[in-house]
Amino acid sequence: MAYNQRIFYACQAVAIAPTGTESLTTAHMAHGVQSVGMTSSFTLDQIFELGQLEIYENVEEVADIEVTIEKVIDGYRLLYDMASNTTCKTDLVAAAKARTDVYVAIFDDGLSNATGVPRNVCMNSGMAISSVSYNYSVDDNATESITLVGNDRFWNTSHGVISLAPTAIWSSNPSSAFDGDDAAPSGVVRRARVDLESSTLPAEVTLQMGDDATGKGGGYHVQSISISTDFGQENILELGRFGPYTRFASFPVEVTAEFEVIATSGDLISVSGVAENLVDRTIVIRDDAGTFIDLGTKNKLTSVSYSGGDTGGDNASVSYSYSNYNSLLVDNGATQPS
Repeated sequence: MAYNQRIFYACQAVAIAPTGTESLTTAHMAHGVQSVGMTSSFTLDQIFELGQLEIYENVEEVADIEVTIEKVIDGYRLLYDMASNTTCKTDLVAAAKARTDVYVAIFDDGLSNATGVPRNVCMNSGMAISSVSYNYSVDDNATESITLVGNDRFWNTSHGVISLAPTAIWSSNPSSAFDGDDAAPSGVVRRARVDLESSTLPAEVTLQMGDDATGKGGGYHVQSISISTDFGQENILELGRFGPYTRFASFPVEVTAEFEVIATSGDLISVSGVAENLVDRTIVIRDDAGTFIDLGTKNKLTSVSYSGGDTGGDNASVSYSYSNYNSLLVDNGATQPS
């Protein structure tokens, strides 16, 4: 077997397909991926006994695996859309229940793009979405990050729950999946492509706009937007079986949003200790890649932080944090190649 001297970005590729898929297509290829990481955690339970110092038995429990992927928002399908089998567009519960197989393929390090037969393929089987986040910033690319969890990982050969080897499943994919000419359909989203004019922002976030809010997003002074949620997937075990028979999301699920804004007039949030202070806010974020992130109508302010403006020369800024429960719909508005 020939070995690479190293692994770098041009000789790696990621695919996400519904669990049980035995023939990958270009529609399963994840585009715009910036990084992928995989971990395996083995749980051991130590049993000792009276009468000896040596361990009596070191019992192995169910192993947990994790895959974390980050991509730029670029007009291709979002990872959340792929991992939820498109249900993230309509139903949070269905998205949390979806199961997918995540493949990481490693190609010859002498090639300029991931094409042909890979040297090694890792299949992460029956993966559930653990967390997802979106980040927009004035000085960086807009990104999506997703973490998936499961219990089955196979390198190259078939093993137990799968009848085909991961290498065979990947090799069913056309070699042109990454042909060296890939480009972002909408362009990579950066600050000018965040469509604040068509978005729905909480009233507190727009307090700094003053009298100069003209043009697309002008005058809001928003520096960053971060949206995230964690499903907290947990195993359910049963007698007579080693592995879990399912995983479940720990509802209610909290969804958080944070906005950082350059301060022009302080944070402008008054607080009363003798009456309620908050009202429900609607939050919808849009960008020019067609991304639509809907946090529903029941978001409430959880904290306000005013900082900066010190002698070091930093500008004063305000961070507004919001949360809701069980409300997050994401539509990427993209069509994956087929």
